[in-house]
Amino acid sequence: MQKVPLIELPEFVRNVTAMLAMDRHNTKAVVLGLRGELGAGKTTFVQQLARQMGVREVVQSPTYVLMKKYALPDGLNPMGQKRRFKNLVHIDAYRLENPKEFAALKPAEFLDDPSNLVVVEWPERLGSALPKADLNLSFSADGAGEQERYIEVI
Repeated sequence: MQKVPLIELPEFVRNVTAMLAMDRHNTKAVVLGLRGELGAGKTTFVQQLARQMGVREVVQSPTYVLMKKYALPDGLNPMGQKRRFKNLVHIDAYRLENPKEFAALKPAEFLDDPSNLVVVEWPERLGSALPKADLNLSFSADGAGEQERYIEVI
């Protein structure tokens, strides 16, 4: 795991975004799984990701609403490249008791759209109801200072 001071989180997020934006000829949404205990930094990561992707509204964990969808701006990203994604879909599966509850979100509507980036906190709670993630990150605060987290790209 890599120790990431929160002050360096924007650079870490840029690197992850670059990995996700690579043209993989996806016919479905790109899925990013975020694993880790409560307070490990998953939502902080999503907030930085959303900010870098052009989301202007406040991004909070959708723990109680389960899912939030953010429209992303058209045009070029800050690196001057055409934006790959039109929507950021943020899911927090912490409160789901079983994968069948995921069906209430009508996942085909957002998972079948290749212009979506779907970020899922607690993907392990969804089992096979969620397709295999294109990329997984594991977060830990164990042994980290208040202003740092351990993050591993899986």
